[in-house]
Amino acid sequence: MRWLTGLGFFFACFAWGTVEVKVGGYPFAPFVEKRADGGWQGLTLDLIEALNAGQSDYHFLFVPTSSANRYEALQLGRFDMMLFEDVNWGWSSERIMISPPFLFDGERYIALNKPGRDQRLFDQIDKLRLIGVKGYHYGFADFEGDPAILQQRYDILLVKDNVSIIKALLLGRGDVGIITQAYLQRYLNQHPELRKQLLISHNWDQRYQLRALIHPASRVSLPILQHYLGELEQKGVLTKLWQAYGLSAVAVR
Repeated sequence: MRWLTGLGFFFACFAWGTVEVKVGGYPFAPFVEKRADGGWQGLTLDLIEALNAGQSDYHFLFVPTSSANRYEALQLGRFDMMLFEDVNWGWSSERIMISPPFLFDGERYIALNKPGRDQRLFDQIDKLRLIGVKGYHYGFADFEGDPAILQQRYDILLVKDNVSIIKALLLGRGDVGIITQAYLQRYLNQHPELRKQLLISHNWDQRYQLRALIHPASRVSLPILQHYLGELEQKGVLTKLWQAYGLSAVAVR
């Protein structure tokens, strides 16, 4: 009966008239976060849902990967595209198609708000114990993302995600954490009691210019994706999504 199952799937796809487009993503809050039940959530998943609801020619499907493996996975075509990436994070335009930026965010330094501390603390991060996420690229390190090199050159503890940075900081495992601005604001809205415990830098470690990256053999072209994003922008869908996550957008072109 296996051939009947395959035949049923074929006719279902034919009836839908859709082409499957795989979208890679790795834990990068608030864009991709793993739920307690093992599933995935975040802005990437919400945007995929909006793209699927806005048209019927393509079906966008989330495919999990890791921050370290995403380069090879995209190059090998294990998925067609990625959303919310910055070209400074080790990407080469020779092997992928890159959209104009359509969203901004960044990372700030945070520390425990102890007596006598002020913004001058963040002027000497090279002398402090840092906490970051393994596989991420940081401005203070000229966007170096290799964990071994970061640990060799800096006094840095590398953890698995943004919430682990806050937990490690509260446990005194480091002096300064480097954390995504949008995630930090959402976390503080959910845990307002922590606002007085944290000193947040006024300056950025880096500013993201977030783009879509597409494999040259992708099932969807860059102009088509831009068209769909433009339609979502005109309908106000993108604005609602960005606002829900406390992010700053630029016009989709």
